[in-house]
Amino acid sequence: MPTTMSNIAIPTTRTIIYQDSSLLKNDIIQFWANAKINEWGDDGKIDFKIPRAIIGCLLAKKRIPEINAYLLKQYPIGEIGSKWLLNPYGGYDFTAMSLMPVLYLFDASPELLYPETKEHLVKNILTIRGPGFTRNVPRLCFQDSENHILMGEGARYLTNQWLCEHGVELEGAYNNKLNGVEEGLKAYLQEIQEYGIYEYNAKPYLGYTYSALMNLSAFAKGEIQELATKILDHINWQYALNSFNFKHLPPYRRRFKRSIDNNIYSDYHSVMLMMWASLKEPDINLKITKGEHIALWATMLPYRPADDVLNWCLAKPNQYFVKIGHGYNSCPEICSGDSTFLLTSGGANQGRSSLIVPQPTVLFLADSAKRLKELFYLSNPDKDFMRWNNTGVYQDFACAKGSVHVPKNKKAEIDSCDWSIFPISKGIFLGVYSKKGIALLVIVRESTAKSALSKIIKENPDYKMYKTQFMHPNGNLISYDLDAPKNSWVIKSVNNRLMDRDFEKWPFFEGDLDGL
Repeated sequence: MPTTMSNIAIPTTRTIIYQDSSLLKNDIIQFWANAKINEWGDDGKIDFKIPRAIIGCLLAKKRIPEINAYLLKQYPIGEIGSKWLLNPYGGYDFTAMSLMPVLYLFDASPELLYPETKEHLVKNILTIRGPGFTRNVPRLCFQDSENHILMGEGARYLTNQWLCEHGVELEGAYNNKLNGVEEGLKAYLQEIQEYGIYEYNAKPYLGYTYSALMNLSAFAKGEIQELATKILDHINWQYALNSFNFKHLPPYRRRFKRSIDNNIYSDYHSVMLMMWASLKEPDINLKITKGEHIALWATMLPYRPADDVLNWCLAKPNQYFVKIGHGYNSCPEICSGDSTFLLTSGGANQGRSSLIVPQPTVLFLADSAKRLKELFYLSNPDKDFMRWNNTGVYQDFACAKGSVHVPKNKKAEIDSCDWSIFPISKGIFLGVYSKKGIALLVIVRESTAKSALSKIIKENPDYKMYKTQFMHPNGNLISYDLDAPKNSWVIKSVNNRLMDRDFEKWPFFEGDLDGL
């Protein structure tokens, strides 16, 4: 399982001076300031748009009497934890987490959050408070999902903290150091730091985990604040390495879908980095197409990613190859790229209980693609993703059992000997081989498409060997198993040196960032 013993450190240096506003930030705030505020409802799990609209109005200083009047009439009946048969009003942690910035950001702004509204918010709306830290699903003996724990117990911690700081005390019930809440939350955050986010890249849950961690990073004190910030640094570094121009299609954990994701741009993680990028470079042309409710947190809270994280999101400085481990009963992310492209692995499901949804192995380019069909990707012949092993990525190389999808708008410069050669950028070409269940993507650095093809054919004259090995023009002899079991890296050896294929034991980050 992953440990912090990686050969690539997580960046923490912060020197970038961010602007206070940007067109993108203003768009997001106005989006929510103008949103319709529906009735609260009585099912426990409030419409996620309501807290965002309240925050948007307060940030924009619009509709203030309306917002205060609305909050004053709310008396929720929701409960903490996942909603199920014996917890029918579960899911209120979504609302409590989302309203926490209202209390902390506008506590000292009575002209926006009226005193009577604040009192009502504390007494009757932020009801997750007091002792009782728990990881379990209410009325069950097993652990709740990661996002529910962080939202619910994070809200408990911050509500208790505010009550103590404002002189509200009930025989130690709200003192996090005495009631067990700080001890429990600290232990949980330390576990995440040591083993990594369980619901990594989770759709849609990472956005709520992200927001809960940002609340703790912004409003908590001491070790809780430090741990939340370190976890955010970790997951943002993963994103920076395995995204390209805010295109992102990694394997993820949680909700199974019947079909492969088609959207590759502006996911719940991307929108956070896009917002910060706009504050670094206000003239950058970015458009958020979904996830406005998650992006709102980046507009209002003080957390900012480390310099290298944002710089690698905006432009890859050199050629690199990195393996990102996610631990036991999981699958890795593997990426190879430079300033002009990114090859990223699709992962492998480890059985239904692993809750892993693999993706195709894809090639991102410096183009306007927004959908999967606009990419080169490796398509597995088995439509059941539970059978896939899309971990066949190495330096400038990807392989899979299946075929290569070629987007309609991409035209090869040369088609010969079952190879198609496509231009990527000056001096960089893509070689595509797709035949008899063998799919190969090869990045070749040559002056012309013709010389790239010549190099490939010269180094690999026997097509029969493509089933098991490929001699890359960059000098690497890559051996692979296209039928590898789902818990093993498809790549077997490089230059006859055996690879560590047990990716469940890979460290968080391993590879070379400094050019190859």
